[in-house]
Formats: sequence, structure tokens, C-alpha cells
Amino acid sequence: MLIFNISFLHSQDTLDKIDNGSYVYDPLEPLNRSVLKFNMIIDKVAIQPLVTSYKTITPDLVEDGVSNFFINLREPFYAISFLMQGDLKKSITSLARFSTNTLTSLGTYDLASRFDLKKSTTDFGVTLGKSGFGSGPYLILPLLGPSNARDAIGRIGDFYIDPLSSIANDEIINTNNFSYPLIMRSNYDDELKDLKLNSQDLYNSIKLLYHQRRMGSINKDYLKDLPVPNIYIE
Repeated sequence: MLIFNISFLHSQDTLDKIDNGSYVYDPLEPLNRSVLKFNMIIDKVAIQPLVTSYKTITPDLVEDGVSNFFINLREPFYAISFLMQGDLKKSITSLARFSTNTLTSLGTYDLASRFDLKKSTTDFGVTLGKSGFGSGPYLILPLLGPSNARDAIGRIGDFYIDPLSSIANDEIINTNNFSYPLIMRSNYDDELKDLKLNSQDLYNSIKLLYHQRRMGSINKDYLKDLPVPNIYIE
């Protein structure tokens, strides 16, 4: 439990800065920087060429449809996660979105948004955060990118509470296979390129933006304009 509860390490002022996203607890920075360099090499050599090829050969309409299809598959998972957070309204909305989009277009078109069923995303890491678990030390995971101790554990929870993880044997529709993270990575390609181009220190930029995004989700203070890509593959 100590990995999550770091209040004994920091003053209340520091804890407040962690909550509002202006401070990141990063005792493993040298190791994290090394992992980031490794990730960026893999991204440049292997992932970026795939993303570029996919975006080049795929018409925008098809690309949007494929992205919507995989996002729609996550709606039952969002519904369960929101229910665990005590947000019944968003849980029901996620189920309604899944039913509407699946029945009308197999999820390739977001018709639900036209009925004012707004898309909301979440995960088990956010659920833990809203339950009072601290973020713990910042981490850069090999291939998976920025995280922290709480979110790393949350990834395991994501797998076990996602209904498709247990019922989807078809690798085409299982959102834990390679197709989904690659497509999600392509959605944030422009933001990542912009981050690389305009950051004096890419490591610190990614760290702060990731932390702000996560704390924003937990605190219901969504920072919509921050260019925070789900870097590499999730």
C-alpha cells in the first residue's frame, strides 16, 4: 500500500501541487529517461512507419470508422468503471452509447453523440485515484509509455474488468491485441509530433502533461486542450 500512499513523504503543500498537476513525484528519473530513449527509438524505427503507412493508405472516412469501432468496444468497460466510481449517469450513458452505435453501424459511426449521449472515457487507474489512492512514483514503461505506480496497477485491473477480455476470443475484436493500440497511437500522431518539435525537454513535457491529464480526470477537471497523447502503444 505504501507504493500508493505517499503522503508521509511530502508536505501538504506538495500534495496539493500533486493534486492540481503542477508537481510530479519522480524518484526514478534517471531510469525513466533511459526507458523513454528506448521507447523513442522503437517508436521511430517500428511504430511510426506503421502509423504513417496506415494513415497514408487509409481514407479519412475509413480511418474514422475503424477508430470509432474500437472505441465503441470499450464502452462496456467504461460503463463498469463508471459504476465502480459511483457515477451511475455516465455508466448508463456508456451502455446507451454502446447499444446505439453497435445496432446502427456496428460502432463505426458515433450516432449516439447526435442524441446527446456524450462520450466519456475512464479506466481503473482513475477509479483507484477517485478512491483515494495516490499516484506513487512516475514511471515510463517499456513500449507502453508514461504511467505511474497506481496506473500501472490499474492496467492490470483494466484487463480483468473489461468484459471483452474474457469473452472475445477473436483477435480482431479483442481491444487488448495489437490492432487497437496501434490505431489509438495513430489518433495522437500529430500531437506527439508537435510535442517533439516544441519541447525543450521532451521527458519533462511528457511527464507534466501526462500527470495533469490524469489528475484532471480524477479531479473531474478535464484539461481538454492539453496535447497529451497516449504515447507509444497502450
